[in-house]
Formats: sequence, C-alpha cells, structure tokens
Amino acid sequence: MNEKKKLHYGWFIVISCVLIMALEYAPLVSCASLFVTPITSDLGFPRSAYMLVSSISTIVMILLAPFVGKIMSKPCMHKVLVFSVAGVSISYGLYSVANSLPVFYIIAVFIGIFASGSTMLPVSIVITNWFQKKRGFAMSLAMAGSGIGGALLSPVIAKMITDFGWRKTYVILAVIIFVVLVPVTAIIIRQKPADKGMQPYGFGEAAEASKKSAPEKEWNVSLKDLRKMPLFWAFVVGLALISVTGSVISHIPSAITDAGYSATKAASIVSLYLAIAVPGKLVLGHMFDKYGAKKGIIFGNVLFTLSVVALLFIDKEAMLYVMAVLFGFGTCIGTVSGSVLTSKLFGTAHYAEIFGFVSVFTNAGFAVGVPLIATVYDVTKSYHAAWIIIIALSALMTALLLFSAKKSEEHTK
Repeated sequence: MNEKKKLHYGWFIVISCVLIMALEYAPLVSCASLFVTPITSDLGFPRSAYMLVSSISTIVMILLAPFVGKIMSKPCMHKVLVFSVAGVSISYGLYSVANSLPVFYIIAVFIGIFASGSTMLPVSIVITNWFQKKRGFAMSLAMAGSGIGGALLSPVIAKMITDFGWRKTYVILAVIIFVVLVPVTAIIIRQKPADKGMQPYGFGEAAEASKKSAPEKEWNVSLKDLRKMPLFWAFVVGLALISVTGSVISHIPSAITDAGYSATKAASIVSLYLAIAVPGKLVLGHMFDKYGAKKGIIFGNVLFTLSVVALLFIDKEAMLYVMAVLFGFGTCIGTVSGSVLTSKLFGTAHYAEIFGFVSVFTNAGFAVGVPLIATVYDVTKSYHAAWIIIIALSALMTALLLFSAKKSEEHTK
C-alpha cells in the first residue's frame, strides 16, 4: 500500500522544470521588455538597435535547435543541461557590465547558445521521457512555469530596477538562477527513468491495461524517414503557423490602446489573459491526454481563432474581456501543442532529434509573425487586415495539423 501511495519521481522532475521555466525562461523572455526603457535611456541606445539583442538570441537558438536536439538524446544530456544553466546565469550577469551595443550583442550570442540547452527543448525532452501516462498534463504544467514566473517576477523586477538600477537587477537575477537552478538540475533532474532504475510514470498501468485490451501503439519513426513524408512537412508548417499566428501577443496591447482604451486598461487585459493562460495550459494538456491529438488540436486552435475574431470587435468593452478569456486559453497552443503532438504523432524513441528539428521552424515562425503583422499595420494603418490574415492562417494551421494527426494514426493501426 505504501508503495502505491509513494509520489512518482517524475513529478519531482516536473517541479524542477517549472522552476527552470519560471526562474530562467521567464526573465529571458517574458520579463526582457522591462529592461528596454531603463537601458536605452541610461546608455542612449536607439530602441530598434537595442531590440536586436533578443533577435540575436532567437536566431542563435534557431540555428542550434537541430544540433541541441541530437545532443539531448545522448547520455551526456544531463551534464550539458547543468553546464547550460550555469552558462545562462553567468552570461545574464555579464549584461550588468555592458556599456556598448556590440557587447550586448556578443553576450546575446552566448545567452542563445546556453538557453538552447537549458530551457524549452530539454524540458520537453525530459518530460516526454519520464511520462507515459498524463504526459500532456505534465508537459503543460512544466510550461506553465513561464507564465507563473512572468506573473510573479514582473512586478519584482520592475521594483528592483527602480530601487537598485538595471545593472544590479541583472546581477541579482543571475545569482538566483545559479543558486537555485544549478543544484536543481544537477541533483534532481535525470534524462530518463532508467538513470534512477525506474520506469516512466504510468508504465505499470499501461502494461496492466494492455492485458485487457490492445495496447496503445507508438509509431517511433526516425527523423530521416519522416523528412521524406508529406504528413511531416504538413505538421512542421502547421506548428510554424502556430508561432506566426501566436505573434499577435506582441501587438495586442497596442491594438487595445488604438481602440481608444488607456494604457492602464491595456495592461489589466494583458494581466488577465496571462493569468488565465496558467490553468489554460493544464486544461489543454488534459484535453490531449484524455481525448487524443485531433480533439486537442480542435479545442486549442478553435479557442485561439475565436480570440482573434474577437479582436476585430474590441471597440466594444464586453468583447475586450471575451477576447482576453479566449486568448488566455488559446495562446497555450504555442507552448503545449508542439511538444505534446510531436510525441503523440511520431512516438518517443526519436523525440529529441525530431523536436529539435521542428523547433527551428517554430522559432522562425514567431520571428516572421511579429514583423508581418507590423507591416500590415503600417500599410493599412489598422490591425483589422492583420487579424483577418491571422484568422485565415489559423484555419490553415488547424487543417494541416489535423491532416498530420489522421495520417499518423494510419501508421499505428
């Protein structure tokens, strides 16, 4: 009885991944904008030139994703993860002594290198390895760490910048990352259950269930074979379009103020949908676990598409709140769907290599989406045309992902 009640070690892996996403990913991504005004005002940089810092890190991560995916499938994965977390901490702290744009750019390169080996990609891989049952829920819980970290750290970082300055704030955050995450990754996280003489969560239950009914099959196809198949490229384009369409998140605050609302109102709406996104990720993960890939795709993508439809009518205040609720749930497809669907459609045997390859296109999608929407706005002087384009692309991404899911099922019958 006591053995059955014992908490599976996989859940400690999840908690560790939540900490990684909250304390490392959130400062690097969700809270990065808090430093823009203080740094550009203090050092006199053009804002557009300074914004290249985040672009450089993203480009480095895009280029390294396939290589990192291969490394993460090897036994050295754990050492690489610990080293990368330490590297992010040290690099992040070095921002505090930067005085020129070239120095910021060089540090951004190292941030991109080390973040590739210590954030979303390795988190997705270890969760996939450790969970056979409730994988979608575990993945969504881990990814929710970014929202939790962003919500909790944003006001803290803003106050630290005001009280201590941006340089000391970088140092404080770097120390927190090192002191908390290096021990967590070194002591708690392991690449696979076998490293601790265990089986994935739900392994025994799956084996017991297979005695009574046909066991759930995994395709477990290699990346080399997948790259020859149309269904895989439909999947890749579908996930890339999730990132392209998901880039609306960078424009929603401006769209709200353009609709006649105050900056304070816009900030409150942003806080609302970010807060909803935390449980939203858990709901989406549960949908994938309980109802499968196709119904999970429909659930998440339809909610996202409806949120963009609502953006067309936010001049009416009621629709502003409808949009926030729908977007809070719908935006979760950006962090949950890709990692969960990769394992559901193609199996876990080659997950690290496949997801690393796919990440190139998902990262590039966001890089394309933000300027695409901005360009449409500049040309039309309104977001309406951009939202209509995003709605059309959302319909296309849904069709492509459903096509991939259907074709994948044919290989597991």
